[in-house]
Amino acid sequence: MSYFKDKRILITGAGSGLGRRMALEMARQGGLIIAWEIDAGALAKALAELKLASGRDHHGFVCDVSSSEAVYRTAAEVKAAAGDPDIVINNAGVVSGKHFLACSDDEIARTMGVNTMALFWTAKAFLPAMIARNSGHMVTVASAAGLVGVARLADYCASKFAAVGFDESLRAELRQVAPAV
Repeated sequence: MSYFKDKRILITGAGSGLGRRMALEMARQGGLIIAWEIDAGALAKALAELKLASGRDHHGFVCDVSSSEAVYRTAAEVKAAAGDPDIVINNAGVVSGKHFLACSDDEIARTMGVNTMALFWTAKAFLPAMIARNSGHMVTVASAAGLVGVARLADYCASKFAAVGFDESLRAELRQVAPAV
């Protein structure tokens, strides 16, 4: 269980849920976690848990991944503080859980921004360095809802269908230009 040892692992949405659990496990295995979270309180709590679990300090950044400007600014901060990540896990996600007609335009835009557009911004921010060094992993967390439509999840399913398509297309493209990434 040493695959993550000394790897710089950036995880979006690392303050709770699956992101927090991945961060804790990877930190226990020796990874240096670079946690992104929109909620500063959840981020601080996750960083304390990471230190307790691994005995070392990790990096944390408040970032709204639905904003390209925030992602690019925070990516620059990450590179200055910790260097380029070896692994980027696009995990941040939101779900409204409402009937389609009950979702406001802002809720739909937020779902698409966090669950889909963020994938583009983080890939653009970190893939060039991975390609240049011919090493790295870009991970997309999706859902079975990215394969099958579900009632009360029209916005979420659409965002996760897009995430699956983005990931498949990006992998196909990278096999052509950078086989090891």
